[in-house]
Amino acid sequence: MTLERSGYRLRSIDVPSKSILLGFGGSVHASDEIVTPAQPSESVEPATEQPAIVHAIVGTFTLDISSYVLVVTDSRCRGTIAGSQIYEATAVAALPLSSGCAKAEFASMLRGIRKASPEKRNSTPQSGDEGSDNSNLESALAAPEHLPKADSSAKPVSTASLGWISPQFTKIFGRGRTGSTSSTIGTTTSIVEPTSSKLPEDFELSGEMSHVEGELAKTSSSIRRMEDRVLEEISRLFGDTGMLFSYSYDLTRSLQGKNGQILASSGAPPALVADVDYWFNHHLQQSLIASGNVEWAVPMVQGSMQMAICEVPGGASFQVSVLSRRNRQRIGMRYERRGANEKGHVANFVETEQILSVAASGQQAHYTSFVQTRGSIPFFWKQPPTGLHPAPVVLKSDDENTAVCAAHLQREIGRSGRQVLINLVEHKGREAVLGAKYASLVGQCVADELVDACMIRYIPWDFHHETRGMRYDRLELLLEQLQREVSNMGYHWRVGEQVLTKQSGVFRVNCMDCLDRTNVVQSTIARSVLNEQLVRLGVHIAPEKGLAAYQGLEAMLNNLWANNGDYISRQYAGTMAMKGDFTRTGKRNFSGLMNDASYSLARLWISTFRDYFSQSVLDFILGNQKASDVFRTIIDLRSREPDYALQLSRTREAAVEASTAIVVHDGECVLLACIVHTPMALNTLKVRETADAVMVLTDGAVYICSYDYQLEKVSRFQRIELESIYTVQHGAYITDTLAPHSLDQARNHGVMLYFTTSETQSDIKVELPDQSAEGAIASAPTEDLSSKVEGSISAQATADPRDPAEGRSVSPAVVAAATPVKSFVACKLASEVQVVMQSVASSSGTGAPASLMRLGALEGQSPELLAECVCSAIQSAKSRAGQVDASRFIVESPIISAVTAKQSTSLVDKVSNRLYKALWV
Repeated sequence: MTLERSGYRLRSIDVPSKSILLGFGGSVHASDEIVTPAQPSESVEPATEQPAIVHAIVGTFTLDISSYVLVVTDSRCRGTIAGSQIYEATAVAALPLSSGCAKAEFASMLRGIRKASPEKRNSTPQSGDEGSDNSNLESALAAPEHLPKADSSAKPVSTASLGWISPQFTKIFGRGRTGSTSSTIGTTTSIVEPTSSKLPEDFELSGEMSHVEGELAKTSSSIRRMEDRVLEEISRLFGDTGMLFSYSYDLTRSLQGKNGQILASSGAPPALVADVDYWFNHHLQQSLIASGNVEWAVPMVQGSMQMAICEVPGGASFQVSVLSRRNRQRIGMRYERRGANEKGHVANFVETEQILSVAASGQQAHYTSFVQTRGSIPFFWKQPPTGLHPAPVVLKSDDENTAVCAAHLQREIGRSGRQVLINLVEHKGREAVLGAKYASLVGQCVADELVDACMIRYIPWDFHHETRGMRYDRLELLLEQLQREVSNMGYHWRVGEQVLTKQSGVFRVNCMDCLDRTNVVQSTIARSVLNEQLVRLGVHIAPEKGLAAYQGLEAMLNNLWANNGDYISRQYAGTMAMKGDFTRTGKRNFSGLMNDASYSLARLWISTFRDYFSQSVLDFILGNQKASDVFRTIIDLRSREPDYALQLSRTREAAVEASTAIVVHDGECVLLACIVHTPMALNTLKVRETADAVMVLTDGAVYICSYDYQLEKVSRFQRIELESIYTVQHGAYITDTLAPHSLDQARNHGVMLYFTTSETQSDIKVELPDQSAEGAIASAPTEDLSSKVEGSISAQATADPRDPAEGRSVSPAVVAAATPVKSFVACKLASEVQVVMQSVASSSGTGAPASLMRLGALEGQSPELLAECVCSAIQSAKSRAGQVDASRFIVESPIISAVTAKQSTSLVDKVSNRLYKALWV
C-alpha cells in the first residue's frame, strides 16, 4: 500500500499488475497497468518513501468528521483447511480518506508496522501461500514428531483484557488496554460547522455570537473526541475479537454447505460465494462490491478457529479443527441483544463445525465435518442488566412470539435439516419462565402446522439440576439420550470431490447466554462424533477405549473446545467462558468455581459500562445505525435495536392518527400534523420532559396534544383558534447543553405561536378529551397552565413577554391592562424519526371521511426547514381567511439561544456534565 496524491493505492504482491486506488473522495478505481519508475504516471506521486504491507481491506465507513478506509496491518495464521490457510486479524488501521491528514496517519501506520516483531513481519500472509488441495496433508502442514501435539492455536486465550470503558479510567487505574490489538486512529483538524439560522436585521444579539462560536468550538472538540472513541472501538473490534479471513477458502459456509467445492481449486474469490448471514464486514465492503472490484473484497467472519495435528502409527496423520462462525443478523453484546427479532434471527447465533482431515502417505485426503448450532431462545424477550442474575421478561403476545419462533425454525430446517432442540435452562427459578414459554411455542408451531413435526425434536435438560454437586459425569446420561439422534444425523464425509455421506440435521443447543453450559454440551457431543469418525475411517486402533486410546488426544480436543468457548464468550459477554475447567480437564474443581465468580463480576461491570457503546458500534458496522446514532449512544448511555427507527416511526404515526381522530373538530381539514416536544404550558419555554406531543394544524385551529404511548390515548391537549394567532416565530430552540449536537441550530429548532384570548391568564385551562365515545370532545378545567414558572427561562418569559412582530419588549403594565390577553406556546420539533401527515380526500366518493397520508419529503428534512414549513402553512391558512398581515406575521429569531441555555443550566448540572465528559467522552 502506498500513499498517492489522490488516495491510497494497493497493489497485489502475487500479481503486481493488479492494483486498486481508494480515492480521497470515496471513489474506487481498479487498474491492471504497472507503473514503472522509468514511465511514471502523472496522477501517481507517492507521498511516502516506503510502502506498507497490508493483509486485507476491511472496508470503508463515514463518521461525522471524515471517511475512513480500514485495513488489516497484521495477522496470524490459525491453521489450514483443505490446503487453504485461515488467518486471524490482530491489528488494523483506520486511515482517513482526506488529503489533509492522510500523510500523517499513513506515516503513523508505518511506524506501527515497523514496531512489529521480525517474526510477525516475516509471516505476512500472501494470497499465494495457501498451498494446493493435494492428497497428502503433510505437504500443507508439518506433522508433529509424536502423538499427539497440538498446534499453537490450542493454547488458552489470554484473560488480561476484559474490555475498555474510557481513556480516563485507564489513566485513573494506571492500567492500559492489553491484548494483541495495535491500531492506528486517524483524526482530522477540520470540521463542518453547524448550520446557523438567519436572524432578522432588527433583532440584536450583541455580544452573543462570539460566545456561541466559542461553544461551537467546544462542541467540535467533543465530536472529535467521540469520533476518536468510535475509531478506537472499531479497531478493537476488528483487531482483538477473533476476526477470521482467508484468501481462498469460504469461511461463511460449512464443508457440506459448499457441496464439497473448495475455492482453491476453482480460483473463484470468496466474496462471490460467501453467505451474507456470516459475512461480518459485508456492509463496509459495499464500495468495493458496487465498483465491481469483488476480488479485493475479503469476507471476514467473527468467530474462532482452533486446530491441532496428530500422527498415528503406520504413517497416517489427522488434523482436528473447530471452526465457529457468528451470524451477523442479530449480532451483539450479552444484555443488549436477547431473543429474536421480527424476522426470526436470534442473538448470539453461532454455527460450530468440527472438521477431521485424515491423510496417509500416497493416499487422497478424507474430510469429515460435523456441525452444531447455538442461539438465543427464539422469541421476543429481554433481560435488563440489573444485578448478577436479572430476571428475564417475555415481550409481546403469544401470536407474535409463535410467528417469530416458526420463522426461525423454518429457516434453520431449510438450511440444515432436522432440528434437535436441546434446552439447558433451569426448570425452576428465574429461568423457568423462558423454558416453559419455549416449550409452549414449539408445541404451538407444530400444532398450527407452521413447522413439520418430523423435523423437530424438543429436549429439555436442566443442566444445573442434573450436574449439581459438580457431578459433570452425568453428562453421559444426556449423551445416551441423544445417541439415536447422533446415529441418525450422521456427518458430512468426502474424499476429493466425491461426497460419501451427508449430515441430515443439527443439534441446536441453548442456555440463557448460549455460552458456558452450551459449550460443555456441544463439546461432549463432538467428542462422541469424533470417536465414531476415527473408527469409520479406519484410524482408531482401539475403538472400545474411545479417545483415551491415544495419549493426550482427549486433552488436546478439550483444549480446542475450551478455546472455542472462550472466543465466543469474549465476543458476546466480554470474558472467558465459565466452566472452562471442566471443558479442558473433564473435571470440576474449586479453582474453576472461583474463576467463574470473578467472570460473573466482570460481566456485570462490562454489561453496565461498556456493552451499550460496543453494541452501538456493532450496529454501525453492520449498517443498522448512522454515525449520529452512535454519538447519541454516548449521551443516552444505552443502545437501540436495529429496527428502532422503524418501530418508533410506526408508533408515532399511530399517535398522530389517534390524536387527530380524537381532538379535531368535525368539518376541519388537517393541513399538517407532526411530532414536537413542548412544556404543555402557556408562556413557558423550558422543556423538562422529552415525551412526545402532536401538533395538528387544521383550517380552523392549532392543536397541541400530549400523547400517552402506554395507554395509547391523548392525556391532554390545548386548542388555539387560528384567528387568534397574530404572530408565529421559528428559530433555535436549545434545551440541552450536554449532547455535542445540542448547539446545532438546524437540529434544534422550534416554533412559537403568539395568540390572544378573551380570558385572563389565570383562567386559561387545559382541555381533556372524553375518549369514551369516538369523536366526542369535552372541556374540563383541570390545571392552570399559566401559573407554572419553570426555571429562569420561564420566569423571564412570563415577566417580560416579547412582542416579536414589533421586535421590542412590551411593558408589563400594558400587558395587564390589555384586552384580550396575549400568550404564547412553544414547540420544539423532533430531531429524529419525524412523522408528518396531512389529510387526503377519499376517492371512494362524497361523504366518506378523509384519511391521513404521510409526507415523506418533509420527514427527511431538518427541523429548521420543517419549522419554516409549519409557519408558512399557518400563514397560508390565515391568508385564505384574510386574517393576516404577511409582512409582519412570521418572525425568525432564536427561541432559546445557546447563551441563554447555558445561563439557565444549574451548577449541579454543570458539574455533572463535566464529570460525565471526563468519564465517558
